This record gives sequence, structure tokens and C-alpha cells, in this order.
Amino acid sequence: MPRWLVWSLATILLWGTWGLVSKIASDGVDAYTNQLLYTAGLVPLLVFVAWTVSKERTEGLTPAKKRSGILWAFFTGILGGVGNLAFFQALVTGGKASIVAPVTALFPMVTVVLAVIFLRERVGRTQWLGLLLAFVAIYLLSV
Repeated sequence: MPRWLVWSLATILLWGTWGLVSKIASDGVDAYTNQLLYTAGLVPLLVFVAWTVSKERTEGLTPAKKRSGILWAFFTGILGGVGNLAFFQALVTGGKASIVAPVTALFPMVTVVLAVIFLRERVGRTQWLGLLLAFVAIYLLSV
């Protein structure tokens, strides 16, 4: 089994459990408190990552490239955090975890469209069909 697939399967398991735990938490706290505690829960992971980061990982990068990467990573965090708030709010306002989690998990549709527009990536007919089916999935999950 390729290493990327192992990590991908771990992601599915962890994020799937995260969706369930988020719904359980939303029964006792509002979206903002949920986000605050979610962020606090990242602290041990941040300590571990900071401890394991080495200069070897960024060797060969120019200072401008590093600054750009840092800026985009920070922006990624803001987008992810605001997205989490929206996710938690969907749960707090009565959304079922069994529906909210799969609907919001269709976020790659936005990534595909933005990648086509801004990164000039090509998407084939099969991928466009997949996007169309994802839109159908959103509809079917929301009715």
C-alpha cells in the first residue's frame, strides 16, 4: 500500500471522527467556544510540530519563497478557522452531523474550480462529471 494512501485513510478516519465529536460538542457549547477549544486542542500538536521542524526541510528555498510560503500558510489558517466556525455554526443551529459533515466535505469542488481559474489546471470530462455528481449529492443530502 502506498504511503500516501495510508496517510489519506488516516485522514478519513480522523476527520470522520472529528465530525462526530464536533456535533457532540455543539450540543453543549456555541460555535465560537467550540472553535476556541478546537484551537486550544491544537496546541500539543503545534508543540510537537515545532519540535520536529528542521532547517533541512527548507534548504534551497530563497528568503522570498519562504516568506511567501509563510504568508500563504497563515492565510490558509484563517480560511480554515473561519470555515470551522461555519461548520460548528451549522451543527449548533440544528444541522445533523450525518448531513453537515458530508455536505461540507464537498469543499474540494471549490478547490477544483479555483485551481482551474487561478492555477490554470486542466480538468477533464470525467472530473467535470464528478463535480456535477457532487452537486447532486449536496442536493440529495439536503432534502
